[in-house]
Amino acid sequence: MKKPKVLVVDDEPDICEILGVFLEDNGYHFLQASDGKQAIAKVEKEKPEIVILDVAMPKMSGLEVLRRIKKDSKETNVILITAYQDAEKIAEAFHLGADDLIFKPFDLKYLKKVLSSKISG
Repeated sequence: MKKPKVLVVDDEPDICEILGVFLEDNGYHFLQASDGKQAIAKVEKEKPEIVILDVAMPKMSGLEVLRRIKKDSKETNVILITAYQDAEKIAEAFHLGADDLIFKPFDLKYLKKVLSSKISG
């Protein structure tokens, strides 16, 4: 069985590294992007099942990336990660099609549960 692809989009290398190890250890194929432009290109090229996307990034916000991903590939699950509990942004994220939202520092057990629910449908 092929490993499900998960794209992590975050401008913090430490977050990508932690999530990369976690994903590989849990049987996922880990892909990485450090900004919105890279993320959109990787989604088009690699067709990941899930995108874990930071909300606060330089140049292009996570919400803008979410908007573009959902416009081009509605079936891609997008899980947002954020350090900020901003009710307006959270509401906008779900309105744009986010599948879940996890606050930093995140609970890897919860993330594992969310990932397996999105992969198994």
